[in-house]
This record gives sequence, C-alpha cells and structure tokens, in this order.
Amino acid sequence: MILLICLAVLPITVSCSEILYEGPMTLSDESIAISSYNSDQTYDVTKNTPLGLLASVSDLSLKVSDKKYDGMGILLLDGIDSFEYDKDKGSTWVCEVNGVILDDYGNPDTDGLNVKILSPDDTLAFYYGNKPISAENALASVIFGKGENEVDLEAQKSEISSPNSVSNEELSSVSGEIPEGNSWTLILKGAITETMNQSYFEEGASCHKGNWTDESGNEYTGIPLWRLVGWVDDEDSHSSEGFNEDLYTAGYTITVKAGDGYEKEFSTQEIGTSDDVLIANEMNGEPLPQDGEKPSYPLKLVGSSINGGNSVGNIAEIVLSEFSSLEQLDPSVSSGSTESKDSEIPSIHIVVFGDDGKTIINETTVNYRMMEESFPVIGDGETEYKYESITNNPDDIWGADQNFAGGFKIKSVVKGTLVRDLVDLVGGMEPGTSIKLIASDGYETKLGYSSVYPNPDAILKAGEPFVAWYKGGKTIPDFKEGYQLFFTGGDDNVFSNWDMHETMESNLWHYYWEAGVQYPSAAGLATKYIDEIHVYTAPESEWELFLDGSSIGGVITNISSGYYDSALVCQFGSNHSGTYKDSQGTSWEGMPLWFLCGFVDDADQHSNNAFNESLANSGYKIIVTGENGTTLTIDSGDAKRNDGYILASIKDDIIIQADDPSWPLVLTGSAVSEPVLKVNKIQLKPFE
Repeated sequence: MILLICLAVLPITVSCSEILYEGPMTLSDESIAISSYNSDQTYDVTKNTPLGLLASVSDLSLKVSDKKYDGMGILLLDGIDSFEYDKDKGSTWVCEVNGVILDDYGNPDTDGLNVKILSPDDTLAFYYGNKPISAENALASVIFGKGENEVDLEAQKSEISSPNSVSNEELSSVSGEIPEGNSWTLILKGAITETMNQSYFEEGASCHKGNWTDESGNEYTGIPLWRLVGWVDDEDSHSSEGFNEDLYTAGYTITVKAGDGYEKEFSTQEIGTSDDVLIANEMNGEPLPQDGEKPSYPLKLVGSSINGGNSVGNIAEIVLSEFSSLEQLDPSVSSGSTESKDSEIPSIHIVVFGDDGKTIINETTVNYRMMEESFPVIGDGETEYKYESITNNPDDIWGADQNFAGGFKIKSVVKGTLVRDLVDLVGGMEPGTSIKLIASDGYETKLGYSSVYPNPDAILKAGEPFVAWYKGGKTIPDFKEGYQLFFTGGDDNVFSNWDMHETMESNLWHYYWEAGVQYPSAAGLATKYIDEIHVYTAPESEWELFLDGSSIGGVITNISSGYYDSALVCQFGSNHSGTYKDSQGTSWEGMPLWFLCGFVDDADQHSNNAFNESLANSGYKIIVTGENGTTLTIDSGDAKRNDGYILASIKDDIIIQADDPSWPLVLTGSAVSEPVLKVNKIQLKPFE
C-alpha cells in the first residue's frame, strides 16, 4: 500500500512524501537478476547491496540502466514505480546509507548501488525529488530500517494527515519554492493531457503572441487562452485543426488553477476567442514578478474580460470539463459517426520535383501499414528515442561534451520507417540535394543528402532519420502527433545539438532564441503531422543576408538561407511571413522588412518585443542593398509593422532558383514602387 504522509519537523517545514515501501533490511549474499531497460541485458546483483535489496521488494517496479556499466561497472536507478528520472525537471533518485548520500558517479568502486556492501547495522533509504534531496523534501521514499535521526512517521500521521490541514505558508513548502529559470511547467488537461515546459511555452508565446494592457499601462504578453485549450480539447493536439471550434461553441468549463490550490472556473462563452484574454508569462517585456505576498509568476490569467476578482496568478494547471454534446449543435453528429474517421489511416504524399523546383516528375502515397509491411521497422516498442533540449548555457550553446545538461525536449517510445526507404520509393536522392518534410500545419524541416544517406561515422553519432507512426503503444491515427520525424540517435538513441553540428550542413541547423541567445536546437527538427515529403533533384544554392544595426546601437548578424527558410514557418501555427501578388500576377512570399529590422535594432533579437518600436518612432534609415550595389532607403516610421515591405525568398510558391535574375531575395510589396533584386545587405543608420 502507498501511504501519502506529510512529515513535520522543526523548524517548521512540510514534506508530502509517498512512502512506496517501509520495512526491515534483510541482507543476503544471494543474487537476484536485474534487467536493464535500455539494453535488455540481465545482471546478477547480491541482496546485500542497495540495489539488490531494493530489487528484492516484490511490490516495487524498478527501472534500471546499464549505460555506465561497461566503463564504470555500475548500474543506475532511473525509476521506482511511476517516479522516474527526468533530467528536464531535475527529478532523480538518491540513495542514503547511514544518513550519507552515495556518490555512485564520483566513487563508482565504493558507492555504486550494485557494488556497496551493506551491514546489518546500516540504515538505508531511497529518496526521489529535485536536488538537494532529503527526507524532508522528498516526493517519494523507500525506507529500510530506522536511524536515530529519522522522523517517526506513524507519530506524525496523527498531527498532519493531508496537505489540506496545513497553512498556506506550509503549503508553499509542500509544492516547493517558486520555480526559477527553466523549471516551471504548465499542465493542460482535457480529452488528453499535455505538459508544457517553460521553453516550449516561451517558444509559442514568441511565435503566436497575445497581449493586453491594463489600466496602469502594464503590457502583458503570452498565449491566448483559447489557443491553449485547443491543445487538449480533443485528440487532435496541434494540427492545423487543433482547435475544435464546434466543441468550443457547444460549451465547456475551463478551470484555471494556481500552484497554491486557488482556482476559478470560466465558460467558453466568457473567454471567447479574443487574443487579449491570455495566459501571460511576461509583463512589460520581463518575466512576471516573483515578489509580494501572492506573486503571479510564472503565469497569470489576464485580459479584457478578466477583472481582479477572477484573475489567477501562479498558474500551474488548466482543466477542461463539462463538455456539451455536439449533437446539440448538429444531430447528425453521434457516437456512431466516427467509424469512417477511425478506419481512415493518414498517408504521406512523396513528390519528386524537377530542376525548376516545380515540375512533378514522380510521386507516390504511402501509409503506415504499407511502411510496416514493406520495410524494416525502426524501434522495438520499448526503446526511447530522444531530442536534446537547448543547453540554456550561453557559454556552451552546443554542449559538445554531450552531458545533456539541459535535459531532453522530446523523449518517446516510437517505431517507424527510415526516411531513406521512403525517398527510395520515388527514385532516391543525389548528393548535394535536399528534401522537405512538410506538416499539415505548414511547418517544414529540411534534410540534406548527407542526413538521409549518412556515412558510417554520422550513423554512429546521430543515427538515421525515420518517420514514426507508432508511439506509446498506439499507431496512427490513434496517437495525436501524427507522423513525426525522429533520429535513431547513434548508440545512445539521442539526437543531440552536437550531433546536428557534426552531421548536418550548417545552413540546415535549427536554432531557438532564449534571453537574447541563439541556441542550437536539435528538437526544432522534430516535425509532427507530416503529410508530404518533397524531394528536390537540383542542388539548392546557399546564401547569406548581412544585417547591421550597429550604427543605431544594435547588433550585426548574418542570416543563412536555411535559417531564413525555417523562420518563415513557426511550430505554434503563427508565422513570420508576408505575401504579395504584383501587377504581373506573380506571387511573392518572405519576411516583412520590419521583422528583420527587429533582429538587429537592439540586443533583443527574438523575444516578443524584438522589434523596437520606440527606436522606429524616433526614426532611422533602413538601407536595402541589392544587385550591383543598388540601394533603397526607407524611413523606419514607414516600415514599422508594415507588411507592405516584404523581403521575398519564394516566387510562385517555390524557392527562388539561383538562375533567376532576382535570386536570392527580392524587396517587394504593396509599399515598394520598384523592387530591389538580389538583396544581400540591410543596414540601419541614423538620420544625418
């Protein structure tokens, strides 16, 4: 039986710990077989070691790794029951012998869990939580024997039996300190459950911003609430139809919960679909305040229809409930009407384009059943494949030592089919060419020949890319992410930022901006909802755009063709693109000029407020340089958030080819009287 007990010690602190097991320490030199989840190898461990004794408790389910066994001779404890090691959250297990935590990494010969020999007089405990972990702050515990310094659990049960019986001050100790840095998460619960970490929320806020200004002039920015509920309102988490408008109109309850248990309920009719009712993570361009009696950090519900009485700060969870039936809206919608949807298997359209990038010379369509039957299956249904998160270390943006200090952005048990097997269906690729994996919501990932057909060294480092069609025991269409790109990840099944650096062309690297730092982001390649693969037969010419804002106090940077292309689409459904059709009927697509100015007008290159409107209002010159030194000078006041100025890289729906007179970029748009061809430089200069 699992007991939920709150421990009180002096000075007053409170710890809610799930006692997974508490019992005597019965030692033996007999061996017990322990299997490693990441290799399927079995090891004999004696029952007089911490790990052997733990494994002898039949009611506990262990997750043991042997990734350090060959080099250090130790087995690692990655989980007991549902409490698993999570580097992203900093959650782990520690082992304490006689009040001292073992250091298996630092002293593997003496402190390894499968190495250290225990004596009958020892006390042994395992604690789970965020470091530094102790009996007082552990979230879960396994305890063998009792030491003189231990708290008598049974004696405390009569004093504090549940979190509801402690004060608000004590509750803050139960839930931990106010999260700092990249540590907070937001839980979304509805038809499905999603957990968004801080980096992912901020990426969404930078890409599809909602904003609202209160009566005091404070500007709040974040993600509109109606967009967030679209992640979990049905099984379709975030495709182009992620937000279920019919369900929203029919009505359900949205409960916004704070970290201290406070909550407020709203109907969908009260919230509406306005972008000025939002879950804010910033106020006036800074993280929400952490001071005061009731700080609103990290997230706060604000907006035009939210008053002081129903605002919620320190948000930890959003729950959808009390769904109305769609039959009230449309009687033809019933429980039996989903048969065709359930039986329909999504497919991927694979297309080969000729040298002009437009003419189709071959194509085919496949679904996962065809892939499973025709090609070797990647994954065994147990192995986790992972994408590393950004390092969050400005002094080490790549993490070349691959210690994964920033944790993992994505980790999933998946199965799938190699991308090269799919590309071979339409004739394969030639060296120097590329493919695009395109999602139903428009997001794109580009891979070069060397990634699709990697050499042996690249396979050892990064593995091979594959399209996953199975995740967590479900196959498409029963798991929500659709076809998704993964990499086999070499011998550790991790596709890291350094793997990206070592095996991919630099113009195809993906980046993520955080606190003014451009971090490499391997996880940015993890396209979901893939429904098309475009194969290009002509090599793509690379180029760079020089941006210089140093003369007005900004920065200098070069934007590669690959980065420019990837910036035109955004994973949260928003984008950085503008379109224009000229008098000749030619369609152009690219980035608005003002957006590019925001990259270099000051040190803030990619936050919600990257474009400095105050500077633009003060006035400076934007000098666009193109073919043979041709220039066009534009007043910043005219260009400010004006999508009439577009720096286009796409012409009639295809990337401008190198033999086109306008390659690589054209300044065009409704505000441009004479286009500037072959743009290669943009400078921001003060007026003389």
